Amino acid sequence: MKPEMDPVPIGYVARITHPRQHWLDAPAVEEVCTVVDHMVGGPDRLRTENWFHQNRHNAVRCFDSEEIAWTVLRDEIRVRLERDDSLDPPWRAEILRLPAEKFDLYAFRVLPTRFMNGESEDWSPPELRIAPLPTDYTRLGYDAVGWNNWAPFECSPLLCNFAARDQTVNRYCLFDEAAGAIELARRYSAKDWQPVWPDSGHCTSGRFCAVEVWRKAKPFPEPARCGPVFQWPPDLLLRLVQHKIAHGNVFER
Repeated sequence: MKPEMDPVPIGYVARITHPRQHWLDAPAVEEVCTVVDHMVGGPDRLRTENWFHQNRHNAVRCFDSEEIAWTVLRDEIRVRLERDDSLDPPWRAEILRLPAEKFDLYAFRVLPTRFMNGESEDWSPPELRIAPLPTDYTRLGYDAVGWNNWAPFECSPLLCNFAARDQTVNRYCLFDEAAGAIELARRYSAKDWQPVWPDSGHCTSGRFCAVEVWRKAKPFPEPARCGPVFQWPPDLLLRLVQHKIAHGNVFER
């Protein structure tokens, strides 16, 4: 890779790695490690993009270090309320924490070239202060990713448009070499592709780039959990009940 094409670190995320789904006819794929994975589903509360209320993301919606990524995972909780007439107030509250053992730690590095209408354009990624990549990370491959200024990662054609079916990808649903991701990014920026269904498709034409994907080796320490059982003050519990009645499910930090 030319020096001017050296990938630029953009951050870390904690996310669940899903196996290949039955609808993705790409026998070489065993795990879905594309940058965007919303096609494979999963409960909303397990999705990193729903944790923005913690205000710890950087400008490209990743985290500056793996420590921050773990802290976000540790601190993300959901409060479940159930009525219990034997209590005063008559509600039982339970803190639900995310199952940290199901998550992997990923790191992303973007190649400093971006495509629009099939042509490369001058572009520099935002200035970020990303912690150096630890030595226990393995490079899994490269992905072509839709990019915009407010939510950089829009889609991964290899998964979202099933492009892995007619591309040479590895077991992680990624390209082994950057050239494959760069060419796919160019094609999709020019809408040089067939939609998943006639007259429609998951991906849309626009700006696309190539991203290098890394993953931390397991096992690794899970984020620390609070030790003692939390005792709910009656006034806080009443406010949670009022919130639940007004808005449905209760989410609190």
